[in-house]
Amino acid sequence: MMRRDIAAGFQAPGSATQRLSSKSDKVRSVFENAPRYLDSRQVDIRVRAETVREFAATTEWQRLLDIGCGDGTISLPLLTPTSHLTLMDMSASMVAIAKSNIPEHFAANVEVRNEDFMKAHFNPASFDLIISVGVMAHVESPDNFLSAIAKLLRPGGSLVIEFTDCRHMVGRLGRLFGTLQEFVAPAKYRTNRLSFPEMAQLFQRHRMRLVSEFRYATAPVPGIERLLNHDMLYRIVELTFGRYTNKRNSWLGNEYICLLTID
Repeated sequence: MMRRDIAAGFQAPGSATQRLSSKSDKVRSVFENAPRYLDSRQVDIRVRAETVREFAATTEWQRLLDIGCGDGTISLPLLTPTSHLTLMDMSASMVAIAKSNIPEHFAANVEVRNEDFMKAHFNPASFDLIISVGVMAHVESPDNFLSAIAKLLRPGGSLVIEFTDCRHMVGRLGRLFGTLQEFVAPAKYRTNRLSFPEMAQLFQRHRMRLVSEFRYATAPVPGIERLLNHDMLYRIVELTFGRYTNKRNSWLGNEYICLLTID
């Protein structure tokens, strides 16, 4: 059975508007410190960018939306002279960095929006491909978030989405370390605790069919980046899990990157 907090969107007392505003503001405040976040997630960003590029190569698209685009590392390399990309992030700091990373010869092909996706307006079926990486843990309601995405994809369009399976053994270990860290530095808000079975139910609910997936994990050990540099940590992930085209040891991975199509 789906956990109630997934279906209900982690609802807390107060109006829906107040809940959304409160969590959105807290999420925005975390990601406004863009340099710190980007430095701490270099390995994840590199793995995700490579996987998204390999997924995108298997789909036909011209109009792309990147929700929670960060500095644009994941979606900007996908641009072609005939495609159009919408970069969206609620962090003004991230958007500023993304703008600076747009190749000059592709400037006319890119729209940048500093907005909360759940409050933004788009015409229905506006996109062939939507990317959402590093976002699911932070949205107010995973159910409502996927519903909004489904409305924006054209029939037969594709979604590349990433999430962490907190029920996986690696996810449980990471959550344990995170809980211990919060005794010293309490989190600003509770991230969504998702699992693959719960996400699979949500995909089905919104007419999304899983086409393929890539799973990986990073060492859930606090402070390991002080002992090993980012290149070494990336190399460990690559040696353990391979790439989407030659993946291995998937059962060890709690980070899911999924390619879906909408019926």
